[in-house]
Amino acid sequence: MEVTGILDAADMTTPRAPADLVAWAARKAEQLGATPDAKAYARSAALLPKKFYDEIYPLALYVGREFGEAFDALVTPNLSNDNFDASIVFQSSGRILFIEITRAKDGYDESLRDEVLARCGHVSLTGPITKVSGRRGMPNRVVDVENEMVLHEEVLAKHLALVGDVVRAKACRQYGKDFILLVVVDDYLPFRRESDQAKLHEMVTSTLLLPDLDFARLVILGISGNLLLYYQLPRYCSDNDKAL
Repeated sequence: MEVTGILDAADMTTPRAPADLVAWAARKAEQLGATPDAKAYARSAALLPKKFYDEIYPLALYVGREFGEAFDALVTPNLSNDNFDASIVFQSSGRILFIEITRAKDGYDESLRDEVLARCGHVSLTGPITKVSGRRGMPNRVVDVENEMVLHEEVLAKHLALVGDVVRAKACRQYGKDFILLVVVDDYLPFRRESDQAKLHEMVTSTLLLPDLDFARLVILGISGNLLLYYQLPRYCSDNDKAL
């Protein structure tokens, strides 16, 4: 199979039960990491692998955790430009939930490190990027990343700021009471420790449960699948509701 055939838009948007979506996403992730060509395609920033890693893979982690026991749930990823990235239909009741997914990451920083990874086979995840010149894909392209340790507190502060930025970016937009905002975070370096998670929770509850967020809930998911935090948002909760 050509590596570009690993992902197909029709297959990616097929309605699946939560457990089936989890199994499908795990299989696709394995295929995308199986060969050097497949890894290069996965890091290429092409539309389908970008959608897979930014939206569908974390979606699978989330629905597997929250809706894995829902016998009647069907999850459908959405690749269009609508204001949701997936829907969940509960067939017995006809209820539909919509999931808007956003990743708390510095996309430009990540793309530069991916270039170095593709060229050298390794790259520092935290070292500073010291030089960028030339156009991507051209022979004169240069990207240098220092192999240098960074204080954990600096990494944590950066990722807390990224969470705040992506949540605030969703304020003052129209969604609705059947929408969930799913924020995907890196919990391999930051947010792995309980103390980091406590600081994340404190920041969310003190600054990010905004009345201008037109969602029923805010969910924060770690891309490792271990971290999962739920919060009721004020627009659609009563005075007695509390952050979960």
